Amino acid sequence: MLQKIKDLMKVKEDIDVINKNIEENNKLISDLKVQLESLKDGLIEAKKEQNEFLHNFKDNLHVIKNLREDFGKEIYEFKLLKAQLQRKILDKFEEELQKDLEINREALKKDTEDYNELRKKVAEILSRLNLTSSEINKFLEIGKNIKKEDFELTKFAMHLMEMDREKLELMRKIDTLERLVSKIRRRELVR
Repeated sequence: MLQKIKDLMKVKEDIDVINKNIEENNKLISDLKVQLESLKDGLIEAKKEQNEFLHNFKDNLHVIKNLREDFGKEIYEFKLLKAQLQRKILDKFEEELQKDLEINREALKKDTEDYNELRKKVAEILSRLNLTSSEINKFLEIGKNIKKEDFELTKFAMHLMEMDREKLELMRKIDTLERLVSKIRRRELVR
C-alpha cells in the first residue's frame, strides 16, 4: 500500500508536472493566440494596404497606359510636324536661294553686257590709237623730211603778211582819196 501511496504521490507529482506543463502550454498557447491575433491583424492591415496599393496601381496603370498612348500620339504628331517643318524650311531655303540666284544672275548678265560693251569701246579706242599712232608716225616722218629752209618760209610768210597789211593800208588811203575826189567833183559840179 505504501507502494500505492508512493505510486499515487508519484502520480500526483506527475499530474502536477503535467498540470504545470499544461499551464505553461496554456500560457504559451495564450501568447501564441495573442501573437496570432496580432499577426492576423497585421495580415488584415497588410492585405488592406496591398488591396489599396493594387487598386492605386491599377488606377496608375490605367493613367500610365493613357499617358503612354497620348505620348505616342504626341511623338507621332511631332514627327509629322518635324517632317512638315523640314519640308517648309527646305522649300523656303530653295525659294530664297532661287531669288538670290535670280538676282545674281541678273547682276551677272548686266555685268557681262557692260563688260562686252566696254570691250567693244576698248577695241574702238585701240583701233583709234593705232590710227592715231600711224598718223603721228606720218607726222614724224614729215617732220624728219622738213628742211631748214622750210623754216625760212615763216619769215617769208611774215614778210607777206606785212606787205598785206601795207596793201590794206594803201587801199584804205585810196578809198579815202577817192571819196575826197568825189566830194571835190560834186562841189565843182554844184558851182
